[in-house]
Amino acid sequence: MAFKSFETIKPVKFGSIDAVVDEKGTSFIALRKIQWCKDDEEPDETKARLELRKWRVTDQGERADKGFSFLTEEGPGELAKVLIKEGFGSTKELLKELATREDFKDTVEHFNDEEDIGGGELFDMRALLTAVEDVA
Repeated sequence: MAFKSFETIKPVKFGSIDAVVDEKGTSFIALRKIQWCKDDEEPDETKARLELRKWRVTDQGERADKGFSFLTEEGPGELAKVLIKEGFGSTKELLKELATREDFKDTVEHFNDEEDIGGGELFDMRALLTAVEDVA
């Protein structure tokens, strides 16, 4: 979308997603659901997109810097999988967060229902994952 230089465009946040993932000095990176609106435009949540963007804090408030919007609903999940696969994040902290999800217990109970991992010594993954609360 092209904007004319005299138009004012402002971000409008929607929903509860407003997570700072990194910060240094007066800059931070946040995950937010945002729609960029012209001054005369009415915000519409259906047009909002999940984006990861660098922001700078100034005397006038937050100023948007470089960032990107996810193209699909699957994009954020794929990013999470890639970050975990590449070794980012503390396993303990990740498991603690996963344990708070509604689908966690059911997923753990039926973890091997769809695929056979085959070979090797078997263990009860439920015992491993449900013990996360005791580790804290």
